[in-house]
Order: sequence, then structure tokens, then C-alpha cells
Amino acid sequence: MSLQIGKAIYELLSGNTDIAAKISNKIFPLIATNNTSFPFIIYKRTNIIPAYTKDRFSANDTLMMDVVIASDKYNEAIELADLVRNTLEGKRGTFATIQVDDIRLVSADEDYNEDTYIQQLTFKIITNGN
Repeated sequence: MSLQIGKAIYELLSGNTDIAAKISNKIFPLIATNNTSFPFIIYKRTNIIPAYTKDRFSANDTLMMDVVIASDKYNEAIELADLVRNTLEGKRGTFATIQVDDIRLVSADEDYNEDTYIQQLTFKIITNGN
């Protein structure tokens, strides 16, 4: 189930009314659709590290997830980045049938490319591995 962590991230982000007010439903896995207007959010799993027991079963998984905010306005991009961080960091529970034990921000980066301000947040997520 850990490979489906994107479902949980989507549920958390789309369920935040402050984020929804700024971006509507423009939250995409991996890549935004053509001609998407600013601002929008992209999320993608970048790594998974299973923790196996001596019985060869995965007890829990550690995943890395990037959440990228794109906007044509710098202030809007950093405000959305704060909303995303506050929405995800420290969350525990079951989201979209995925058991999440912990979410922590591990890095944040920003960039500017072709009239687009980009905020990239990387989260470490621990799941139950099932």
C-alpha cells in the first residue's frame, strides 16, 4: 500500500480549504496537465525504503515525497508552500486507506524558470508498510 502514498497526499492537500481557495482542484501527480493556469501543485514519490522483519515481511516503509508549488507570483508560491507544509507536517492517521505514521519536512528548495516561481518541499513519510 505504501506505493499508493500519493492518494493520501492528494486527500490531505485537496481537503485543506485554504489551499483549495487558492488553487481550486489543480493538484496533480507527477506533471500538470497542458495549459494549467497558475498556481498549481504537483506531488511525486521519489524514494521508498522498506523495513523488513526477519520473517521477510515489510513492517513499515519510509518514503520520500516531493511537493512542488508553481506560481507566476513569488509571494503566492511561498504562501502556498507554507500551507502545504502546515497541512502535511506531523500528520498521522489513515488517509485514502493508507496508514500514515508520520510526515516530516526534510528539505525545501526554490527556483525560478521561464516566468515560474517554484517551491519544492521534500517530506519523509513513514507508513505501516501494508
